[in-house]
Amino acid sequence: MSTKIIGNQIDASTRAIMEALQLTEQLNLPALNQTAVNALGTPAYGTIVYNSTEDMAQIYKQDAAQGVPGWTDVGGGGPSVGENSIIRTNGTEIAENLTIGPVANGGAEFTNGFSAGPITIANGFTVTIENNATWNILGGDDMLNLEVVDIITEDFRSTGMHFSGGRKEHCKFYAEYSGDVTHSINNGNTIYVTRNGGGNWRLNLTDMDEHNGDGSLYHFRIITENAGANGMPSSVSILGVDCPIEWCTTRGGPGQSQDYAMVDLLIIDKVPKQQQANEEFVVLGHYRNFS
Repeated sequence: MSTKIIGNQIDASTRAIMEALQLTEQLNLPALNQTAVNALGTPAYGTIVYNSTEDMAQIYKQDAAQGVPGWTDVGGGGPSVGENSIIRTNGTEIAENLTIGPVANGGAEFTNGFSAGPITIANGFTVTIENNATWNILGGDDMLNLEVVDIITEDFRSTGMHFSGGRKEHCKFYAEYSGDVTHSINNGNTIYVTRNGGGNWRLNLTDMDEHNGDGSLYHFRIITENAGANGMPSSVSILGVDCPIEWCTTRGGPGQSQDYAMVDLLIIDKVPKQQQANEEFVVLGHYRNFS
């Protein structure tokens, strides 16, 4: 390897290793398009180039994206418009697998994220949101903010209209039960119970949010199958507190008379009008039998 330095000129083909470099003016990097940048392969960490395709100075880092080495823009920041980046901007399509959260990205600063919609997640790619992490999408009044093929998250909260072309729900199975059933809402709100003994039974619900009186509504559907005995959930306990069920007045309390039966419970985070003890939820119930 030769080094050619003549006066204040360094030959363009020169490659040099030095302990330190001090500049009094500017450093001019040769322009490399994306193909030329890719052709560099896996350079030393800290290598800086000017990517003419992206119109950005880029540096090769050990952790460019979720622990994977690669190129990232010098200065970070992302695209923007205006003086001092007064308006931040982002694209309309995600065409890579992304994880939002501190575990995959190695720091608490990756816990909460936001984007401006609409955004489409391209077919074949997934955005994963870690437990206790959030991704907020800001959009217009039409609420058409996000189009996805798959999105994986612990909780999905929507403050606007949720419109979908189809729905597939998780159903938690409890097989061969003769007594009460304890169910965590983390296992979904649809329950299938096969009964091999006993009669009506109590549903014990755990892991629900503590009462705060905000009027939140939970919908639980319980399907029972006669596997030797009939029996419907005739009472419910929420976080260890018995909550009376107000059954539809035209039907009265539940009673299974066929091989299959279904109970729908609407649970509202509101203190009942006529509180019997220390219950803090209104529970409305309806049931039906299927031959």
